[in-house]
Amino acid sequence: MEYRRLFNSKSLMVAAVVILLVVLTTYNSSPELHNHPVAYSRAGTDRQPDEVTLPTCSDSGEDKNCMKSRLPKCLIIGFAKCGTYSLIAFLAMHPDIVTAKREIKFFNENYDKGLNWYAEQMPPSGSSQITIEKTPGYILSKTTLDRIHEYNSSIKLIVIVRDPVIRLPSSYAHQEGKRNIPSFPKWFRSVNFTDRMNYFQYISVVYKVFPKDQILVLCEEQLEDDPLSVMRDVEQFLGIRQAFKEDHFIFNEDKGFYCFNTSYPRFRELSDVLRVVPATGCFSNAKGRVHPDISPALLREMASIATKYNEQLFALIGKRFNWTEP
Repeated sequence: MEYRRLFNSKSLMVAAVVILLVVLTTYNSSPELHNHPVAYSRAGTDRQPDEVTLPTCSDSGEDKNCMKSRLPKCLIIGFAKCGTYSLIAFLAMHPDIVTAKREIKFFNENYDKGLNWYAEQMPPSGSSQITIEKTPGYILSKTTLDRIHEYNSSIKLIVIVRDPVIRLPSSYAHQEGKRNIPSFPKWFRSVNFTDRMNYFQYISVVYKVFPKDQILVLCEEQLEDDPLSVMRDVEQFLGIRQAFKEDHFIFNEDKGFYCFNTSYPRFRELSDVLRVVPATGCFSNAKGRVHPDISPALLREMASIATKYNEQLFALIGKRFNWTEP
């Protein structure tokens, strides 16, 4: 009797081991069982999507739904106070674009942290999406541009510029809350204003480091007046589908520029990371702040200084912008 019970017990153990081996063999031979992307929902969890552990995957494109942090294929490298945030915020609405949530400043200030660190700062993206990072200071240094070229010689670069006569007062208004700021005329003559007016000296260096077809120069005034046309230019430049439509942008009479259409589904997905007023879809920062009063004589002086630099820029990039003239 004892022998029979022992025999039955051993038989059950052998059967259990056989079943376990069959299950493991089936699992390992079926990649769809363990390589499928993790699905998550905000319902029933306090964790945000970016906090969820995502699976790793290759860049082979076999699974376009597989999400992971990827290094940027496009950088917005300049200029400050020229609408770089507005540009990247609008681009974030495109389903084929993923944008870093802040200026990473990797190639100029954090280069010693390495590419692995840089990649970790990027949001998850699918293999068919393009990650874009914005740091306006990248354009100011030849060393930084050389580092970018060494990292990826075929990377796409976007530069956005603004009428220098308008940009200077904007820079001043940005600093007006600081202590001991002189009046605008005194400030204008005390700062190195030619650096802020002369885009040519910086963009010409970019053209020496990178091929022309990898560089797109945009105009802030056009972004304000006709954001759809600027988005179309970027879509063509990046080789992605035309996803933007006219009704994605709504002109705000009070602000005097275009804001997001809050009913657009993509806006609702990203509204928690964009610095916008949910009710209006307009940027919640000081965009639209009152600029200092400038005398006509000083405006003419500023325009006269800027014009020679502007002409050099227009000749370099092969197009003109409707900027202030003397």
